[in-house]
Amino acid sequence: MTADLLLEIGTEELPSWYLPQAREAIATLMREKLAALHLAHGELTSYATPRRIAVLAEDVAAHSEVRLILRRGPHKQAALDAQGAWTQAALGFARSQVVAPEALAIEATERGEYLTVRKRVGGEAASELLPAALRQIIEEFPAPRKMRWGTGEVAFLRPLAWLLARLGDETLPLSIAGLDAISHSYGHRLLSPGPVMIATPRHYPQTLLDAYVVADSAMRLERVWQEVTRAAAEAGFTPVRNEELLNDVTGLVEYPVAVLGRFDAAYLDLPEAVLATTMIHHQRFFPLQGASGQLAAAFVGVANNRVPNESIVRQGYEQVLAGRLADARFFWEHDRQKSLSQLAWSLSGIAFHQELGTMADKVARVGATAAQLATLVGLSPAEQEALAKAAPVFRADLATQMVFELPELAGVMGKAYALAEGYPPAVAQVLEDGVRPVGPAAPLPVSAAGALLAVTDRLDKLLGFLALGHRPSGSADPFGLRRDAMALARILPAQGWPIPLRALLATAAQAFGSQVAVSEAVLQEAEQFIWDRVAGLLGEEGIRIEVIRAAIADRPPVITAARRAHLLVTLSREAEFAALMTIYKRAANLAKEADATPLDPTRLEADYEAPLFAALTPAREGVATLLARAAETLTPWDLGRGPTGRLDGLEEAVGQVLTLKPPLDAFLDHVLVMVDDHTVRRRRLALLREVRTTLHALGALEHLAGV
Repeated sequence: MTADLLLEIGTEELPSWYLPQAREAIATLMREKLAALHLAHGELTSYATPRRIAVLAEDVAAHSEVRLILRRGPHKQAALDAQGAWTQAALGFARSQVVAPEALAIEATERGEYLTVRKRVGGEAASELLPAALRQIIEEFPAPRKMRWGTGEVAFLRPLAWLLARLGDETLPLSIAGLDAISHSYGHRLLSPGPVMIATPRHYPQTLLDAYVVADSAMRLERVWQEVTRAAAEAGFTPVRNEELLNDVTGLVEYPVAVLGRFDAAYLDLPEAVLATTMIHHQRFFPLQGASGQLAAAFVGVANNRVPNESIVRQGYEQVLAGRLADARFFWEHDRQKSLSQLAWSLSGIAFHQELGTMADKVARVGATAAQLATLVGLSPAEQEALAKAAPVFRADLATQMVFELPELAGVMGKAYALAEGYPPAVAQVLEDGVRPVGPAAPLPVSAAGALLAVTDRLDKLLGFLALGHRPSGSADPFGLRRDAMALARILPAQGWPIPLRALLATAAQAFGSQVAVSEAVLQEAEQFIWDRVAGLLGEEGIRIEVIRAAIADRPPVITAARRAHLLVTLSREAEFAALMTIYKRAANLAKEADATPLDPTRLEADYEAPLFAALTPAREGVATLLARAAETLTPWDLGRGPTGRLDGLEEAVGQVLTLKPPLDAFLDHVLVMVDDHTVRRRRLALLREVRTTLHALGALEHLAGV
């Protein structure tokens, strides 16, 4: 016999950012508590709205699982006296386990002979076990910052308003924070403010929907978008979908109602990014596009209420947005009274870090490093010219009122002010690209010069803070170094620069001069820090860790490592290649003993040495072909999202590489390498060194042995 279990925690208004965490947390806690109580259950669904967090566990067993458990007591020496009778220690153990002495036994364990008892436990009623468990769920509920209220008995993100705890038709006796569990919920605060009777736990989401509460987050998000699309379409517009905004609005409402609003078309001469950011970040409005694809002088706001006179809500939205847009226009006009060069001078008054100087100092270092690397990464003369013009005014928009009020527009406004001042579009684009990406999934730089500026900017920051000892620890990363390393791990392969990370880091370190000592240890730490993110992104592409280790072991350029990883994935699907890797490991281990003695092919023995040497030529050709094909097919890409090209048609090249297997197998089976004759030993080790060198171009293949 089973029954559905429902726990709803009613609260004061919860912040929207917390709802996804809350939904996951209550499901995890309920699953853990039911498992600890040995209560079987079916599907488990969690819900979260601004006023409630709930979880529904279907088909919860009426009683806990009956099972046989083993309890261990004192050692045999303490459990039996000289006559073999139970001692007081043994009898006390029996009483503690609520069993008769006849149930006791001596059993051998890995630690010796001990007194044991096997007993049946379980069978307790779920209705008796659950109240304490539900209380623990509330007490243990995770939140970054909790508050106390009333007597301070319980801490929660927001004060509790009501508790609903139902097991089938039964209201469970749960009391906490001065609240007793009730059998009903509450509907929408304005549209259905009274109690809402829940017929059965499984009817919970539909019952709330009837009371103007969309409990299911996915359904509520879809309803928000449908409402926004409907309101926009009625006026002939198309909404601009923004997932972050959509999730945020979903967490603010229980019953979304979209309201179309308009603003003065004169504001359309502001940069689109300013308009969109003002609507999205300040007001959580959805910008709209007209038939031309340009922003329209209209928006959609989402209310948590349905009112008879929608115009009142619309007027309120329009009035607030008008004030915001007026401020934005003032900032735009005020900032343009200074040139970017003048704004760049103001960076000397903005601190970057006490020991790393001002923002002007940082920009100077970044510009110097970028200029040094420009030719190395292959920038064209035109790109170098754009970089040279952009570098002195890079980050100048940090000195503007607009970016001070809307920090998320950094870089975007640099481009906008540059275009307004008459800078070439290519230079303006570099200023925006130098700040990209602004998040783990945000767009990457579109210009090579901008990408170089973005890379040098982050290398400077990473090296500077690591040199000062400011390392991320646990979840703490106050300077965002993980975010910067992740950006580097994405930008570098997307640009496809064949430059090792160490070379980039060493060049960036020179810019600090005597200001900060960037030691070899710091360079190694920074390099490993970035490689860790590269490995993580390759893992997101479905590549196994041993393949990733093989690809990055010798620290090649990031794009080379990424191509290698995908090539090795393809090769490892070949059964013969996997077999080759097994014997390769033996050869590679022996080759470590080789010195620099060059191999003399004329002195090779004809039976096993010469055939192995002969197989090296086609193997080298095959390896070269495989690497060339990977470079040709796997064009630079945003790491973590997978390349657009596909490796195929490699059969001939793979066959050339596999010509090594038979002679290598025979050599290792029939030839003693570590012989007493030093000349013979060096020759054979040199031959194995050539095998290792040939295949090592594909990566550190010893990591793949047995794939």
